[in-house]
Amino acid sequence: MLCKLLSLKADDEGTDPEKLIYEIYHAAARMKAHLTADQLLLITQWVDFYKKVPEQTLEKIKKEVGMELVETTISEHILNQGILLGKAEGKAKGIIEGELKGELKGQIAILESLFRQGVLSEEQMKYMTAPLRQKLNELAEKQSLTEPTIH
Repeated sequence: MLCKLLSLKADDEGTDPEKLIYEIYHAAARMKAHLTADQLLLITQWVDFYKKVPEQTLEKIKKEVGMELVETTISEHILNQGILLGKAEGKAKGIIEGELKGELKGQIAILESLFRQGVLSEEQMKYMTAPLRQKLNELAEKQSLTEPTIH
């Protein structure tokens, strides 16, 4: 692929830049799983700079080989990496909060069950469930503040 990228820059007579770009992107698509986002970005920028074909042709080639969604600028790359990181952090936070809510609800259910069985008095049950309910309410309020609203 490196030779093809360098050939694209060269002013060799008899080379077909469209075919060369197709071969570059086809090779990149086959190697996509082994290339980093930085390497894909570099390939895209190199081809974009030395393309010698109309933009329509370039987009058609990218679409044919499945490379149309590769970032084309460093800013776009950084933005997408930030979005992915944010999604992962949000998912992890949601899982932790969900587990905590489930644990709190489970503890409350156990205490209520012990009250129904006569093991705890109503006063003991209320005393022990109050802080758990408070924490559960705080989590619910926090979640409602961070959820997007649809207008």
